[in-house]
Amino acid sequence: MTGADLLVQSLFAAGVRVLFGMPGSHTVALYDAIVRHGGIRTILCRNEQAGAFMADGYARVTGQPGVVCTTAGPGATNALTGVAEAWGDSVPVLLVSGQVNHDRLHQECGNYHEIDLEGIFRPCTKYVGTVMDNRQIPAMVAAAFEAMTVGRARPAALILPQDLMSSSLSAGEWSGVKAKFVGTGCSALTPDPSPRGRGEKDAAALLAQAQRPIILAGGGAVWANAGPEIRELARLLDCPVITSQQGKGILDERDPHSLGHARSTRARIATPVADVMLAVGCRFTEVMTLFRKLRVPERLVQIDIDPGQIGMNYPVEIGIVADAKESLQAILTALTLRQNTKTSGWTEIWPAARTAKRAASEWLIDVLRAELPDDAVVFTDASEMAFRMHTDYPAYLPRSFFYPSNYIALGWGFPAALGAAVAFGSPLPEGEGRGSWSASPATAVSS
Repeated sequence: MTGADLLVQSLFAAGVRVLFGMPGSHTVALYDAIVRHGGIRTILCRNEQAGAFMADGYARVTGQPGVVCTTAGPGATNALTGVAEAWGDSVPVLLVSGQVNHDRLHQECGNYHEIDLEGIFRPCTKYVGTVMDNRQIPAMVAAAFEAMTVGRARPAALILPQDLMSSSLSAGEWSGVKAKFVGTGCSALTPDPSPRGRGEKDAAALLAQAQRPIILAGGGAVWANAGPEIRELARLLDCPVITSQQGKGILDERDPHSLGHARSTRARIATPVADVMLAVGCRFTEVMTLFRKLRVPERLVQIDIDPGQIGMNYPVEIGIVADAKESLQAILTALTLRQNTKTSGWTEIWPAARTAKRAASEWLIDVLRAELPDDAVVFTDASEMAFRMHTDYPAYLPRSFFYPSNYIALGWGFPAALGAAVAFGSPLPEGEGRGSWSASPATAVSS
């Protein structure tokens, strides 16, 4: 039993079945351990940035952490842009990186590939740690998965010195970690067990009093699997639902209560006249709000798992730090206990909002939507065409339309689609533009 064997068993216990990456001399022991174990599939990429993008795409469609493995030094730093993209869009991606020998790790002594990887990845990971004793491995894997899957989803990094990966554990050392090893796995994304600042009853009262409430659903609502609650609340209030890019499809955009993306022509009819907005798992980013030009009612209720996002870009009347699904369930319960007989203030506005048309149609987007099946999963890259697809391409299901929406790394789309195709076992449509295909040419070799 080597350190690499223990790592592979810990990853498998945490639910890892696929690993994207590119081996190097500092990770040979790890890849050998993967072969010995036999339970984790490896997907070879030709560039570590593409490997991180693949892990990102895998995570977005499955809702489970994606894993990318790199060698030390330049292998890991090649993956930095991919990890930063996952950080910007709140996606659970685990970087597993090789490193120089642990005994001289903190000295600049001329070991090849030496560099402070913890310092480099700390700004764009929720957890980063370097193994300094193989007995730490199960606990560190568990800590990384907890960081990625509890609360706001974000990347993590485990850094593994090559000498420890190839060194054997004695029988005594192995028996000492067995107890910690069992049960280190993590399931799907889970809410923070102790959310702060709850105010669902106040939110329900405000929504019940509103004449024209509107719901804005973001990526946080999708990660919380809050689609049924969004749909039920829209029907109860008879109000529109608009979304961010990452929230597209949480309510079928053919649904009579859906007005699509917040920047869409239909949504722009509704938002100026709304008197209360319920924003669920939405950060009001520059791109989503078209540089803060989105008309947001003064009476804003914001639900987010991350307390730092409450009131970050627009002032809130009620801020709720909680899992989106749990919070919406509490609001629905509070609303159903109230007797509400008032007429919807949207009655006269619905016809204009639902039939609003784009000033100029884009034939390619229209053809794509007409030809692709309802459940098609589409990845797009940083481009003007993809930006238009945010508003003009209707999504019928959650996790069916993807774009690098905040960090906006050029070249993300194709490798991310490959990662998703690994999860589904079939090819996926992917839209490029502005030369984004050439931004990750090595990825084509991987496919």
